[in-house]
Amino acid sequence: MLPEHSKPGDTIVQCNDCGHLWPYSGSNELAVCPKCGLNTRVMANQRGMVLSSDERTCIEIDQYSQTVRRALSLGLKQGDRDYRKGIADAFPTKGGEYCGI
Repeated sequence: MLPEHSKPGDTIVQCNDCGHLWPYSGSNELAVCPKCGLNTRVMANQRGMVLSSDERTCIEIDQYSQTVRRALSLGLKQGDRDYRKGIADAFPTKGGEYCGI
């Protein structure tokens, strides 16, 4: 299952310290873990991006740049089903449970 409050376009980040997973929708390189407060580098610790919270699916984007991640996120947040389908066809999807972790 995806972390609570996940929305399409959110990046799933895992804390370096406590291992907590959460959805991150910002554009900063660092995110603060909501559980322990540690600053976590988003690009190094992302575990996928939410494609559909209803279907509980994520796409793998770990190897892509921050610019690509932002563009995908903006497109997914617009809720266009054709766009989501195109992204699902172009990117590998992860199995849903915490984006395959």
